[in-house]
Amino acid sequence: MPFLNVSGATIYFESKGHGPHILLIHAGIADSRMWENEFHSLAKQFHVTRFDLPGFGQSSFTGGTFSYTKLINKLLTHLSINQTHILAASFGGKIALNFVLEHPERCLRLALQSSAIGTWDFSQELQEYDEKEEQLLAQKRFEQAAELNYQTWILRDRNPESLDPKLKKLVIDMQMAAFTRPEPPFSVEEEASMPPIPDRLSQLKLPVLVIIGENDVPDFQNISEFFNQTIVHSEKMVIPNAAHLANLEAPELINQLLISFFHS
Repeated sequence: MPFLNVSGATIYFESKGHGPHILLIHAGIADSRMWENEFHSLAKQFHVTRFDLPGFGQSSFTGGTFSYTKLINKLLTHLSINQTHILAASFGGKIALNFVLEHPERCLRLALQSSAIGTWDFSQELQEYDEKEEQLLAQKRFEQAAELNYQTWILRDRNPESLDPKLKKLVIDMQMAAFTRPEPPFSVEEEASMPPIPDRLSQLKLPVLVIIGENDVPDFQNISEFFNQTIVHSEKMVIPNAAHLANLEAPELINQLLISFFHS
């Protein structure tokens, strides 16, 4: 399996297909397995690469200072890719935005699914969620922390029987892989040195597709609207009956949107 050593981390990645390149960046409650459908479907028309962020899936931190932007740059260079489209979800969206703002010449189009933004006035609901997750992880109650994430981000207030049980199993499995992985001390370069993303969004000149699930956390619905209002060349699509990882609940609709957007 292909691995790439970068400063502070060892990264697992895989590529497939031919044509214009698309880089897939997963959410913080997932790993590259969340893109299973998109990876194979988009590869019929594009050259697609997915990878695990360090600390997720099969990628690991190796200690010291780490940079997400440098990681993406090195991965693209390793693949001999000068320019790429990017599809990113949640925490991965925040990483993608930082990369595109630092290296606009390397990105053609950007699709953001329930993207995070960094600095934001988060609701009481999410503040309480953060506190509860930290408590559970500190107590090494990893299964309960994974269940909390599934209920907060995926199930929401819906009937559990209305969702495919395979969806819950995948999310729990991805979370457990991250929670139970021992990691050395590390620091992330961009977090301290870059200006806040909201202050830089007006700099984006490339086309941006903003995807949000109808049942997503209200904070992220507000963030998606902020993106749509602030980014000059943006369009917003609301996915019916889906929550934070809409591509796992409406794969066919998401594929249609992505193919149309990246072919434009």
